[in-house]
Amino acid sequence: MEITHLSSDFSDKQYTSNYFVSKKLEDCYLVTTDHGAWAVLSEQEHELLRLERVEEDPTLFSFLEQKGIILTERNVRDVVRSYAERNHFLFRPPTLHIITPTMRCNSACVYCHSMVSEGSRGHDMDQETARSVVDFILKTPSDSLVIEFQGGDCLMNFPMVEYIIDYAREKSRKAGKKMNFRLVTNLTLMDEDILRSLAKRRLMGIATSLDGPRELHNRNRKYIDGKGTYDDVVYWIGRMKNEWKHDFNLRALTTITRHSLGYGREMVDEYIRLGFDGIFLRFMNNIGLAGKAWNSIGYTPEEYLKFWDETLDYIIETNARTPFFEHLTVIFLKKLLQRWDPMFVDIQSPCGAAIGQLFYNYKGDIHTCDEGKLFKELRLGNAKTTPYNRVFNNKTATSMIDVSSKQGYLCDNCAWNPFCGICPIYTHAAQGTIISKLAMDDRCKINNHVLESITRRLVFSERDRKTFLSWYRNDNIMK
Repeated sequence: MEITHLSSDFSDKQYTSNYFVSKKLEDCYLVTTDHGAWAVLSEQEHELLRLERVEEDPTLFSFLEQKGIILTERNVRDVVRSYAERNHFLFRPPTLHIITPTMRCNSACVYCHSMVSEGSRGHDMDQETARSVVDFILKTPSDSLVIEFQGGDCLMNFPMVEYIIDYAREKSRKAGKKMNFRLVTNLTLMDEDILRSLAKRRLMGIATSLDGPRELHNRNRKYIDGKGTYDDVVYWIGRMKNEWKHDFNLRALTTITRHSLGYGREMVDEYIRLGFDGIFLRFMNNIGLAGKAWNSIGYTPEEYLKFWDETLDYIIETNARTPFFEHLTVIFLKKLLQRWDPMFVDIQSPCGAAIGQLFYNYKGDIHTCDEGKLFKELRLGNAKTTPYNRVFNNKTATSMIDVSSKQGYLCDNCAWNPFCGICPIYTHAAQGTIISKLAMDDRCKINNHVLESITRRLVFSERDRKTFLSWYRNDNIMK
């Protein structure tokens, strides 16, 4: 957005046009701006905007001024403020810090990013490394931080999880910082002692994986010996949803494979049956084991989007009797309807690598993000030896920020650009380069379709708009 010439323009006319991109929707035009404003205009209104004759329609003038689609002396400061607020994550240090206490896991899920078998040695974090990682995290200027434990499965080295929580909580208290903790686990190693320990340590939340009903889940998520994990996972979900519901905010994630296609209704019904209030229809990244098995478990963007559309329709239908949401839809609703980006780092621009998050492996190596752990090129340093500032001045970090800013792409001519994002790691896995060829980018196709579908439903469907607004206004959904 260029505003240096505003004074001379305003001296001759009442406004200047903000930079906008148009897209035809039915017999209307969607107009979006870089600061996240959007409006749906009739063909006549769009023509007045395009020809810079908006002053001929006072009602339209007032509406577009309020949106910031045209700039006047009255609104230009507010538009600049909105742009800064939408990109607020650029003006703060990373708040999410992902720690892997172990790379070991007792499962062999078909789409796993990376793991080693449970009996392997030399893949667990020790206390010295844990202290170095926590001390490094606490150098972050932010007053509020989140440590998230991932794996492997972090319960395979649970004593280290306890140690890190206790050490980080004590150190953060002395530093005057607020520290929260989340844990990601497949739940199969859960037991009563672990539950009591986690309840005592007051976790912010626990996330597990549930891919749907028994047959589907067990095709995707097996133990190393080939046995399905469904029964054990569902047992502990039930225990935590009932006996421990006041202690934990338990969320479940599903990953869509080829096996999932055609199971949308059953997946939603299973989540509702188990007491969840929503589902995340996550498309699968073709990295790690998923990349090697893509021919058997992968799908085209068109296949995924057909599944997503049909399942979203069913979810909206269920809201007539049971409140239930789709997580990806809520993320994009927040991008469309509020000033502040919801900070889902996979769909930010620039992406969350070294901005919204950092990843620490069991050796203390620091990587740009969770997926970045797969590539030695994306290592930024080590918590034991690398000075804090050097991690963020690292050429890899700045290159990731540069590439994912989308400034070198044709994104500036796309109406969905303000609400979308590029993942260089996904691009590297899919195309062999971190610089995306957009015509070959499946994420681009998926995000474009999802954004257009959500916008069409908001604008043209009273039923869907009512449901979407109820999701958007529910403050508990993103917690």
